[in-house]
Amino acid sequence: MPRILISGYYGFDNLGDDTVLFGILSAIQKLRPDAEPVVLSNQPERTQELFKIPAFNRWSPIEIIRQLSRCDLLLMGGGSLLQDVSSPRSVIYYLGIVELAKRMRKPVVFYAQGVGPVHRPFSKYLIRRIVNKVDLITVRDDKSHDDLRKIGVLKPPIHVTADPALAIDTSLFSKQHGAQILQEFGVMPNDTGTRKKLAGIAVRAWNTSHPYRQILAQTCDALYDRGWQILFLPMQYPGDVEVSQQVVNLMNRPAVILDRKFSFRDISSLIANFDMIVGMRLHSLILAALHEVPFVPVSYDPKIDRFVHRLGLPPAERVTETTFEQLNERIRAVENDLQPFKQQIREPLSLLRKEAEKSGELAVRFLQKRCKGN
Repeated sequence: MPRILISGYYGFDNLGDDTVLFGILSAIQKLRPDAEPVVLSNQPERTQELFKIPAFNRWSPIEIIRQLSRCDLLLMGGGSLLQDVSSPRSVIYYLGIVELAKRMRKPVVFYAQGVGPVHRPFSKYLIRRIVNKVDLITVRDDKSHDDLRKIGVLKPPIHVTADPALAIDTSLFSKQHGAQILQEFGVMPNDTGTRKKLAGIAVRAWNTSHPYRQILAQTCDALYDRGWQILFLPMQYPGDVEVSQQVVNLMNRPAVILDRKFSFRDISSLIANFDMIVGMRLHSLILAALHEVPFVPVSYDPKIDRFVHRLGLPPAERVTETTFEQLNERIRAVENDLQPFKQQIREPLSLLRKEAEKSGELAVRFLQKRCKGN
């Protein structure tokens, strides 16, 4: 029974990263049901409860070394681990674990990584020095592949796949469960076809002088006046609730903040009930696409632009540049063509789902060769 240690940004109440982890586990367990996945987490007990797998303290050097010594493979699992925009500590932390694994002669696979932005010379040096020791790399887009090569990662094979969340089977999530949550917040289901259409707003805080909160508030007011009910959807708790409240305070029309710590299952079930998503959070857009919910992307990070590009959609609105007129026009274009939007993304989304499954196939194939070699 091969033991796979998964390291990533888990246990931080970030529903996007939890969705990524679920996608990884689904792919691995489908292809290698005898594998024993374990994960490093900021909240081991909560992660263990959510995913029903052993979880261990990601901040304990002793625990990290213990779990590395017991594993057959270290899997650096999804998301934007190799970036230094939020903090240079991200690169140092994750590559520190990789360096430990290689010193212990453990194989390492990078799983559907989104690379960058990486600005600091020291970060690039660490990536060049340590990632060249990795055994196999899959990345979620072409630009991540190019960024690694430009930084100087030349030795490991790099395969372009897609975000692990795209491999999720959405039939596992009950739309009715999402409708029940909405009713708890006073939002009635559309059984009779009489309720307003639901616009989900997935906003996050971003450090910019551009008045994006005011622009979002104006846009939500305009949506409300066109017959939409406005619901703010926190993808990370409680930070997204705080910034959502800031936007609501700037609005002149009513809105509902879904103020609760949800699981990734809850959030997927909720999104299935929306008629449109306006999202700054990447996985609000990915889940919307999987549920065939039309969406308008507002980008603060290249990962959003890359996903939108791979779906063949127009470039996202930039959070540091967009105006009310631009964002409102973009939303109107989508809301006036909800059904054509769904049809437009079906084919590219189907291709991306197959690409997402490749990461699991490549990781399992590598593990099987490794086990036979031993």
